[in-house]
Amino acid sequence: MNKKELKIKHRGANEKLLILVLGIFLLVSGIAFGQEIVTDEDDLFGSESSSEIASDEDSLFGSDEDDMFSDNSELIEEVSEDLMKDLSSILLTSDSGVELGGSYFFDVTAGMGGIDPDNISGSDLTESLSLDLGATLFLDARPDEDSRVFAKAVIESPFYTIKQERFFEDIVSINELFADFNWDNHVFFRAGKQTVNWGVGYFFSPADLLSLSRIDPESPDAELDGPIAVKVNYPSMINNYYLYTVVPAEVTSFADVSIAPMAEFVIGNSEISLGAYYQYDKAPAAMTTITSALGDVSVYGEGYISYGSDKIFVDDIGTSTTTYDDIFFLKGTVGAAYSWSDDLSNYNLSFSGQYYFNGEGYEDQDLLKTLLAESLFPLVLIESGRHYGAASASWREMWGSDFSLSLFYIENFSSFSGMIKPSLSWSGLDNIDISLSASRMFGDTGEEYSMFGNTAAVSLGVSIGGTSF
Repeated sequence: MNKKELKIKHRGANEKLLILVLGIFLLVSGIAFGQEIVTDEDDLFGSESSSEIASDEDSLFGSDEDDMFSDNSELIEEVSEDLMKDLSSILLTSDSGVELGGSYFFDVTAGMGGIDPDNISGSDLTESLSLDLGATLFLDARPDEDSRVFAKAVIESPFYTIKQERFFEDIVSINELFADFNWDNHVFFRAGKQTVNWGVGYFFSPADLLSLSRIDPESPDAELDGPIAVKVNYPSMINNYYLYTVVPAEVTSFADVSIAPMAEFVIGNSEISLGAYYQYDKAPAAMTTITSALGDVSVYGEGYISYGSDKIFVDDIGTSTTTYDDIFFLKGTVGAAYSWSDDLSNYNLSFSGQYYFNGEGYEDQDLLKTLLAESLFPLVLIESGRHYGAASASWREMWGSDFSLSLFYIENFSSFSGMIKPSLSWSGLDNIDISLSASRMFGDTGEEYSMFGNTAAVSLGVSIGGTSF
């Protein structure tokens, strides 16, 4: 279960519980107010003779304890299956059966990079201006209480360009497209393209074996791209059991299909998950996660192990690449989050921090420099370190104002390269948000977060008309 957002996992059990409560409420209400609906205004709103309030305690509570706690079993009736089915239809369907919605965004960002903090006058400055225009659209169709079809698409600019031709798939992307159904409210199915967040990490998530994209530590709340899969979910009491059958978009044989079972267990105030992943001719892997709380602090951890790796490595000499398929690789992460707000909402504070051990990284980052100089493997720096850390802090609506302040930090401890980024945002105008940020990259030239050495950059962003509908 994702730490960022608490989800209701036991849909079938919770539906029945809610329906039963509503059914009993309606039944008791019917008994208390009579079996027939009153239409006479005197009877409905009370007449002079019925407006007298009993003040005698015996009349109000009963003459003795036997009357107060007497057997009222005749007032209890079993809720019929028809009533349960009617309530289920009301709760899980709408008049039209279809809901449409989405969000709109229009962001303009101007930046200045290449700033040398030690010699600003001698900086080799670079200017940038970018436009991000688009919308997210979703369709949620629930024709009955046992089935659902959901689709979400993203439309993004540029819609045309002089430099190169833009095709439909460059402008419109399908984030989700799946159907939900169940067997006898005991086993639940989801078939299609879907988001799958196995991990619980905020900035890093090695246990998320199925997502097609990785978390961007600068935008950790962004939705990840999920696979095409058939998910089978069997809830048992407060635990959940899953089986994913993952099919790539371009499948040609059974060897392309992946199998991934996973189970979630609730123990006290903690939730633990165990999962595995297997595909022919790929490195098999297993994962575990835990989320819990220490007082007001949320804590979490992830573990990952694989036999072999699908990653291409730089060899021990640093001049060519190699692969490893007969050794174990380990990854792990731990993190914590805390939020606090005073009674007057002058201090809306939140903190998050995480450490990440990457068993597929390099302790000696110098191995990568020769290969980079020869341009043999331009993406070799991504998660090239063995040890990472990231943290963020925010103060929303400072002293009840329209200003918010945030700070983001990340570092590759293997190369001692990183970035620190403070930001100040203002939302004092309707439908317009303005943010100002400064980024400081530190480390040797050619390292993961300091490709151009110790440099700084500033950016001004304006969001216009962003809204949900």
